[in-house]
This record gives sequence, structure tokens and C-alpha cells, in this order.
Amino acid sequence: MTFRWIDNHTVEQLLEDLHKAHSGNFNVSQLRAAPQLDCYRAVVGHAYALSGIVSGHPRLADGKEIVTSQLFFLDPDRGIARTMNNWYRLSNRDKTKGN
Repeated sequence: MTFRWIDNHTVEQLLEDLHKAHSGNFNVSQLRAAPQLDCYRAVVGHAYALSGIVSGHPRLADGKEIVTSQLFFLDPDRGIARTMNNWYRLSNRDKTKGN
């Protein structure tokens, strides 16, 4: 298997977002335009990710079941998650499958 490094801008934005979330300098209201995941659950493949039904994603159709890019931050109490590529607003957790 060949792994490809993503672009530096994506990594820099991820690190900046994780730092803000960890330090408390993060306001959930900034995520109004972030895609939403409904019926989400944690999944494991090559890395931890989320699976769920997406809406409001800039490249994916509403109602499509997706598996996100690698999961780096999850706060179900605040209803947010940060993957390699996006913030997600979390809706209902799928308690019937997965973690």
C-alpha cells in the first residue's frame, strides 16, 4: 500500500483547528456552514473515522451515507468533530451499530 501525504495547507489548518479546540478558544457557532452528519458512528478502517448521513457538504449530495477522512477530534457533547478535511456538526448518534 502506498500512502500519499496531503498538502501542507490542509495539515496547517488541521493543526490550527485542533489547537483552538484544545485551548478553549473555539466557538461552535463558527461551524454554521460545516457539513452535518446524522446517524453517525465511529468506524475503524486504516484509521478512525466517522460514518453517517451527510448534509450540507460542498461536494457530496445530501442524504448520502459517507465515511469521513481520518478522525482527529470528537466532542459529542458539543456535537462537533474534526476530520483531516472538515469540521462536522453532529446530529443523532447511531446507537444500533459500531461504537
